[in-house]
Amino acid sequence: MNSSNAPRFDLLLHAYGRAADTPGHLDALAAEDPAARDAAVYHLNSAIVHQGTPWTATGPATEYVSAIIRRGAVADGATLVELLRFLGEVAESAAIGAEDDIESLARPAGRDIEAEVAAMLESDDVDAVDGDGGEEDDEDVAYLLYEDEVRADALFACAVLGCRAALPGIVAAAAYAGTHPDERVRAEAAETLAAATAALPADTAPH
Repeated sequence: MNSSNAPRFDLLLHAYGRAADTPGHLDALAAEDPAARDAAVYHLNSAIVHQGTPWTATGPATEYVSAIIRRGAVADGATLVELLRFLGEVAESAAIGAEDDIESLARPAGRDIEAEVAAMLESDDVDAVDGDGGEEDDEDVAYLLYEDEVRADALFACAVLGCRAALPGIVAAAAYAGTHPDERVRAEAAETLAAATAALPADTAPH
């Protein structure tokens, strides 16, 4: 996650506030340390997608997970199964609000939500709330961001759009994992591929 093209996770949100801790977990997914891998998978399933709810960090994190699967960087079969299951959840989140105008919600007239969030996260007011930078402080920061109803709706819509943007990568990752020698991996890959394909727009879904 040290690339100059890597997203600014400190300006993105997960279920517990700032997603500044997410890159470290993503790096651990392909590590040899099983405890670090387990903690990283838990982070994905608790913070990045929380009880079916996506956040602005969900899309970029998903892109990373899909990429390391396609590169064959995840050697542990059990971890790979969990990552494919996570990708399947993201694919299901992409279908949220299918009948709504998510694009309009994400970009309310007269507002630049991305700029607002960046300004708030980098402001002195947020630094004052941050305290020691612990989890409770991050939740306080998230509260400040979500107390504006229009911004809260826009952030959720942006999260859903991020999931949709990640769908082609999910499809590619699941297709790659579908050739894995472990039957458990192949079975999970098939379910993830079905979920992602179903969530793709009709004009882009593979036939």
